[in-house]
Amino acid sequence: MSRATTNIDGAQFADRFAAEVRDRWHRGEEADVSALLQEWPGLEQHRSIVLDLAYHEYLQRLDRGESLSADQYSRRFPSLQRSLFMLIQVRQMLSRDSGIQALEHDVAWPETGDDFLGFRLLAELGRGTFGRVFLASEPALGDRLVALKVALGGDEEAEMLGRLRHTNVVPVHSIRKDPSSSLTAICMPYHGRTTLCDILDAAFPDCRPPTRARVVVEAVESLHDKSELPPENRIDRILRKGSYVDGMVHLAIQLSDALAYAHAKGICHRDLKPSNVLLSHECRPLLLDFNLSFDDQGGANRIGGTLPYMAPEQLAAIAGDFDVSPSLTDQRSDLFSLGVIFYELLAGTLPFGPVQWASSFQQTARLLLDRQACGPSPLREKNRMVDRRLADTIEKCLAFNPDDRPASAAKLADSLRKELRPARRAKRWIRSHRKAATVFAIVLATIFVALGIFLATRDPYHVRQIQRGRAYYQREEYDLAAEAFGNAIRSAPDPSEALLERGRALVKLGEYRSALEDLGDSYKLRPTPEGTIGSGYCLNRLRYHKEAIVAYRMAGETGQSSVAVLNNIGYSCLCVGDLEGAERALTEAARLDSHQQAVQYNLAILYLRLYRMKRPIPSDAYSHAAQALELGPPDSELCRLAATFCTIDPGADSQGFAKALTYLEEGISLGLDMAVVNRDSALRPLKGEPRYKQLMNTPRGRKAAEPTTLIDPL
Repeated sequence: MSRATTNIDGAQFADRFAAEVRDRWHRGEEADVSALLQEWPGLEQHRSIVLDLAYHEYLQRLDRGESLSADQYSRRFPSLQRSLFMLIQVRQMLSRDSGIQALEHDVAWPETGDDFLGFRLLAELGRGTFGRVFLASEPALGDRLVALKVALGGDEEAEMLGRLRHTNVVPVHSIRKDPSSSLTAICMPYHGRTTLCDILDAAFPDCRPPTRARVVVEAVESLHDKSELPPENRIDRILRKGSYVDGMVHLAIQLSDALAYAHAKGICHRDLKPSNVLLSHECRPLLLDFNLSFDDQGGANRIGGTLPYMAPEQLAAIAGDFDVSPSLTDQRSDLFSLGVIFYELLAGTLPFGPVQWASSFQQTARLLLDRQACGPSPLREKNRMVDRRLADTIEKCLAFNPDDRPASAAKLADSLRKELRPARRAKRWIRSHRKAATVFAIVLATIFVALGIFLATRDPYHVRQIQRGRAYYQREEYDLAAEAFGNAIRSAPDPSEALLERGRALVKLGEYRSALEDLGDSYKLRPTPEGTIGSGYCLNRLRYHKEAIVAYRMAGETGQSSVAVLNNIGYSCLCVGDLEGAERALTEAARLDSHQQAVQYNLAILYLRLYRMKRPIPSDAYSHAAQALELGPPDSELCRLAATFCTIDPGADSQGFAKALTYLEEGISLGLDMAVVNRDSALRPLKGEPRYKQLMNTPRGRKAAEPTTLIDPL
């Protein structure tokens, strides 16, 4: 193929070109997508084609015997890293499913270049297990370009899409059925090929959140010819001129409105994810792919979805550890999935950490379900430009219990609209322009300090600011303390002391990433055990548990192994799966001080995890949960832990069951959800007790404050 006469700028040509490349690779030519993209840079516009080629190269490298992890390989393609990693993981699991493999081989899918039901298939835009999406032309209507989804069955999806007429849902032109293959063709207008996956790859090339929403416009422009794009003024001003956070709120409002409209029609999407949200040429988000949707007017209610974006109630049905009907999923499941998408758009990471892919969907679902039960990583630690109220709105969508999520998509949209009010946007602007916003205050402060020097002889300015900051700290006015220490940092010849003090104040404010920077800078100037221990605690809070363990052990070398440090090491070991290390640290912490609730709580969690892994646990495992409850504050989850140990004890009898039921009764008064208890396989022996059935109908109390698993060592 002559490079001089070929330009990779058309979808049809790119598809043919990729097919020729794959054929050469199958004949023995060594696959190298990076070299291919250097030679044909225009190919990068066709994301699905590059993904497929990269996946084929990965398989070829494995066949050659290379030791290559999916994560390591995906990092070679920064603009496709997230999508390529998930594609590899999902296809590897699907390859172990004989039913899926049979389906892929038995269905006679049409190919690029075919004429199918009155459409000419020009190029493949994407594919899944149950369908293919093509760029097609319709000769009967002047060869207009359309997006054609070819699905196995697909009647229900087509019927539901036909009922949805909303500006943020892809409309349907027509539906046609091929009786010979049982394939359905759903014809839709062609709005381009940019999805939220492209936005994520463009916005987070270095894992840091962007500041301007313009990145959305640039991502759309990079995947299309200029002739396809509308005039600039047809794109909303927020996306052209606004901040990145405001731009993501703008997109989330439109998706919430689309969901509210679908829900009002009785339709739940149930497979919301970035690749199912198309961005039109005007950067308007459009919901796609209602293949797994539930229609309360009588459609099938199937179990399915995409694991990282599935709500706990969906994952529970996939995991199969307990009986969960698909009917338990409802509109609030969609709100959870939308919350995952919105969180990822703002943070660049999934809210519950990277997916731990196991050997099956069921095992992977169970691992993710356990992570979801612990709650998401605080969003503001990932993106400091997100204010507390917006973070609370998003994290509420991610609640493990559906009752704790927003009541409806309409209410979520209303909450998000408030975030685009001028006052809220101005506050976020100030947060992203701190230097410009504080310059006037700094000037005034300088004037007043100069006047003070003339009025009296005082301690140096930075000493007075440290003293003032400590006074604020003692009064628990941590924001004012941090500000005072900041003044000291800017004026002190040696700011190490002020940096350490501000780090402590920022810890109290929950600003752990900023605290870690201050503590690290203080340690560089003047190494102290406090700086190392404080850094370890911040790393705990930021969920960098391996790094936290290293920091604590550095402090231990100087003799700083306190109960707090040992407890936090044990907690981090739990989080990274080092159960032996966790047991060593926690038992030593309990030996030094058995009256710390966090230590007892973590020991109880450790022994329950060992039990679920069918490993031996000490006979006094129950006592740790009971003592954590006694130390207080009492908590519904602690009650459930204590009840579990009473039930799983080898010598459990009616007396043990009675004690377990008493713990559950106390837990209900503290907000324990019996629906969660009912799904716990370890508590199944209690279901035959008459008192258990009474508890199922007992109303829950207000949720109490949760016990801590970490201790502030500072």
